[in-house]
Amino acid sequence: MQNKRLAEWLEEHAKMLGTTEYQQDSTFHIALYECIIDMAMHGETRMIDSLIESTAAYAVATERELTDLLGVPELMRERIWQRIGEEVDPEPAYAMFSAVDVIFVHIIKVMIDEYLAAFRQAQAARAAEISRLYTESERKVMAYATEVARANRELARLEQAKTDFISIAAHELKTPLTLIQGYVNILRDMQTDSKLKSLTEGIGRGADRMNNIIEDMLDLSAMDMRQLGLVLEKVNLQRAVELVVTQMESALFERKQTIEISDLDQLPPIEADARRLHQIFRQLVGNAIKYTPDGGHIKISGRPFESKPIKRQWIELTIEDNGVGIAPEDKEKIFEKFYRAAKSSLHSTGQTKFMGAGPGLGLAIVRGLLHAHGGQITADSPGFDPKNFPGSVFTVTLPVKANPAKDVHIQWLNPDEAPPSHDVPSPPASKETEKII
Repeated sequence: MQNKRLAEWLEEHAKMLGTTEYQQDSTFHIALYECIIDMAMHGETRMIDSLIESTAAYAVATERELTDLLGVPELMRERIWQRIGEEVDPEPAYAMFSAVDVIFVHIIKVMIDEYLAAFRQAQAARAAEISRLYTESERKVMAYATEVARANRELARLEQAKTDFISIAAHELKTPLTLIQGYVNILRDMQTDSKLKSLTEGIGRGADRMNNIIEDMLDLSAMDMRQLGLVLEKVNLQRAVELVVTQMESALFERKQTIEISDLDQLPPIEADARRLHQIFRQLVGNAIKYTPDGGHIKISGRPFESKPIKRQWIELTIEDNGVGIAPEDKEKIFEKFYRAAKSSLHSTGQTKFMGAGPGLGLAIVRGLLHAHGGQITADSPGFDPKNFPGSVFTVTLPVKANPAKDVHIQWLNPDEAPPSHDVPSPPASKETEKII
């Protein structure tokens, strides 16, 4: 049973409750206590079951009675109950007592089952051999279980600290950046000197680039903290993609690249967040421009299909380029936060310059947004080759009818389009959204 408050309380009392005066059971007692913390934190029994299995087998091999072995968790449970009753207020204590009972009932049941199973096994094998094998491995297993439980908690702490840092840093950077952008706008209106005006524009572009990075950091933070929201409406995918391509025309012209859009008129409107789809397609088209050489070609196409055996309507949209490609080992890693494929020495700077460097957030956000919609993305390529340009294909799959992830907050732009389960107040349409639909 998962009860994070109980897990934190047990961890705080580890020195007091995680040891025993009985030397024979000291190692098992420590390992069992750590596994109980892990079970309370995550609600999983795999680690504690493995520990009990090993301990029960060792007890049988050393001819230890089952009643004697059961005394270890029974004594631990009594000590935990007593300490909770002395320290914790009645209301939270009741929930903690319930969680403790569920955990120890599971421990006792598994211990009896594993002991009987080991006893039957011991009857069919030589007792001396079993004793030798388990004596050798018993300490290693318990030490491993203890370390893994502690490592898992430390990893969870580090991941939460990283998420908190990203969120705090992004919000703290947002305020001074807004001031910079405001002053840049004032300077633009005041400057008549061409050189100073050019410098002002450079500052403005840098501030806009930093603002985009901060927005990406905030999006990642919202995904990590399960606070992402979607505003759903019927979206015309052809118009959504064409809008992105129109906005990227200057970059395509600068890089002398061509882009082809085909078969998108066959796609049905889908229920999705228009602003987030624009963000997804802009990132994918921008990546295609960035990793395709000057004079290269990009193709965007799509098709509708139906999944089986559960009949659900989907659309599949592909962005194909003849760029540098992706190494086999990077096909999954490129969707991880802060991951950048290829050596940093191969990257230039800029959002659309060839092999332009970035913070490594874009594809992680794309995957997170698609997951929020109930969709997915895959990447395919023959390999990475910045000389022969094997190219790559990114495939986006989205449901036609809204099928958002369970932890995503949903609103509908037009309440009349919402199914009964999603019939909630809707926000006003944004100008950017009006262009897409």
